[in-house]
Amino acid sequence: MLFFLRVDLRNRVPTIASYQLTEGEYRPVAAAAAGTSFVMREPFEFSIDPADLLGEEAPPEAPGGEG
Repeated sequence: MLFFLRVDLRNRVPTIASYQLTEGEYRPVAAAAAGTSFVMREPFEFSIDPADLLGEEAPPEAPGGEG
């Protein structure tokens, strides 16, 4: 396996890290915590804010678009 992702949801502060196998060892390629963008290019392009993994939705908007 040349690449793997590690997703950590401990303490409700999600983090994501990607690793690539290089010279027999896995080395970090990209990492991000909630509130920032995780971006990877290999083995495919993918980006996300780790906070989105919690599945919490924003409160509904008040009528009239205020709130």
